[in-house]
Amino acid sequence: MKIVHVISGLSVGGAEMMLYRLIQASQRDGVEHTVISMSSLDVMGDRIRALGVEVRLLGMSRSVPNPFALVRLVRWLVELRPDVVQTWMYHADLFGGVAARIAQLIAGRNADRRNRFTLAWGVHQTEFPSLRSGGKLALVAKCCARLSSRLPDVIVCCAETARVSHANGGYDDKRMHVIYNGFDLELFRPRSRESDPLRPALKLDPATRVVGIVGRYDPAKDYGNFVSAVAKVSAILPGCHFVMIGRGLDDGNRELAAMIDRAGIQGVCHLMGARSDVHLAVCAFDIFCLSSRSEGFPTVVGEAMACGVPCVATDVGDTAMLIGNTGRVVPHGNPMALAAGIESLLSLTHEEREQLGAQARARMASNFSIERCWAAYRYVYSTLKRPLELGVDAA
Repeated sequence: MKIVHVISGLSVGGAEMMLYRLIQASQRDGVEHTVISMSSLDVMGDRIRALGVEVRLLGMSRSVPNPFALVRLVRWLVELRPDVVQTWMYHADLFGGVAARIAQLIAGRNADRRNRFTLAWGVHQTEFPSLRSGGKLALVAKCCARLSSRLPDVIVCCAETARVSHANGGYDDKRMHVIYNGFDLELFRPRSRESDPLRPALKLDPATRVVGIVGRYDPAKDYGNFVSAVAKVSAILPGCHFVMIGRGLDDGNRELAAMIDRAGIQGVCHLMGARSDVHLAVCAFDIFCLSSRSEGFPTVVGEAMACGVPCVATDVGDTAMLIGNTGRVVPHGNPMALAAGIESLLSLTHEEREQLGAQARARMASNFSIERCWAAYRYVYSTLKRPLELGVDAA
């Protein structure tokens, strides 16, 4: 099988990490991949190239459409002759979807219809964008909704909540199929405290309890909710420390630093920025926290669970389904509830938290391995060898 992926960009994000892991898992089955980034190479482009995969750049601006880039993409798709074109996120779904169908028309003049490739769209955002939340993105999403019954053969959604919200936004529900993200359970696994990179760096006692959060600085992540909750927990448990890891979570973020100063938690809250050893850092947490107001299928929660770390998370997207009975799920936008969830896990003994973490790890191994995820993608691709007439059942 030969798959060409078209993606908006290759910075570090949930969809980009999912692409990387999917390539890793499917290469074991001899699948060939080519990745086409609409914008830039960035961090994940280098990592994907390190897997021996060709990465091509269209070099498009995020703000100005480029018709010449469309011609180039069409030419590449005709040249590559894929079995599957998988697009990732709204801009790639729309732009890549149009290019794929033009390429198919061109190739079809000299090819048997049985060589028709499958076009799969990827939805990796929970909420269908509104004009209020993002005008340009909302317009692109609305265009995708109108074309969803004509362009793609199948629409892969990362979460059930994403499927429902996009169906309500006008997407063709008959073509939508939910495939939950898969996780690398070899990379994200429990480790002994001897490999802890955090406490020595922060000069903390090995017995210090650490609550951690991971993710880029973004309004959807609601770090104000987390900071407020930390202030409440710290007032009751002053010996606990809180670590924040991710792009924009550093001392250069004046807005976040001011938020922490106002909360009076400078001494126990540590901004560590983006790190390349997140798989090690997460293992050092006693508790993982998600404070988001919006998510689809939160990758960071799954990674923490795979590391055997119990989680406290807001009830957004499919988070509650992911966590099950292995942690605490609280209403979003409610610092009191988030603080109570953190306190309830900190009140457990070390052995009780370890047991909860082991249950979380077992849940990930049973339901959310990258191998299981790739098997679901492969099944969808293999059952769509011809153009869809009625679409794909979402069940």
